[in-house]
Amino acid sequence: MLTLRACPRCGGDLHANRDMYGSYTQCLQCGYMKDLDDPSRLSKLLEYAANKKKVA
Repeated sequence: MLTLRACPRCGGDLHANRDMYGSYTQCLQCGYMKDLDDPSRLSKLLEYAANKKKVA
């Protein structure tokens, strides 16, 4: 899953993924990583990205 312009560090695109340690998001531009504590948080991230208002 890709979340556009949601990186808190650079404003880049976040990619959600999981490995043997758990779920995480990673920025494609700067490499910022954040662990997701539970899978339901992934759906909250999607809702936030969908409701994020565009600024001119």
